[in-house]
Amino acid sequence: MKTASSARQVCHRVAGISMVVLACGQVFSVAAQDRGEKLRRFDADRQACRSGQSGQALEPCMQEARAVLAQRPGSSPSVSPEQLQRGSLVRCEALAGEDRAACVARMRGEGTTSGSIAAGGILRELVTTEELPSPPQAPASAGASQ
Repeated sequence: MKTASSARQVCHRVAGISMVVLACGQVFSVAAQDRGEKLRRFDADRQACRSGQSGQALEPCMQEARAVLAQRPGSSPSVSPEQLQRGSLVRCEALAGEDRAACVARMRGEGTTSGSIAAGGILRELVTTEELPSPPQAPASAGASQ
């Protein structure tokens, strides 16, 4: 009986080790897939930076793309709400006058927002109505009342 018990213990150990090896293999497989996805994303971001489609200057755009690539899987940077707000307003600095004011208003939540990052982008829209001054009325002629 001692041998049967020993054989069971060996089988359980082998089964346990096999499960650990299988689990590790899956973890490495997921990590490799994540790395491949990050590299594809980096290539797309880099192309957007170089073509001007990102809406940012080349160097800040490339810095952001490299930072996303360097980020650990499953991690997100610890960014305060104030930092996020400042970051969103930086995008408006490239604009001037009324365009900048409208951009700042959209970044602060005015207007409507649709879309998502996963869907390819967020569209922020702010509709402003501008009333034109009415044309001056011609004075009534003095001879018309007689």
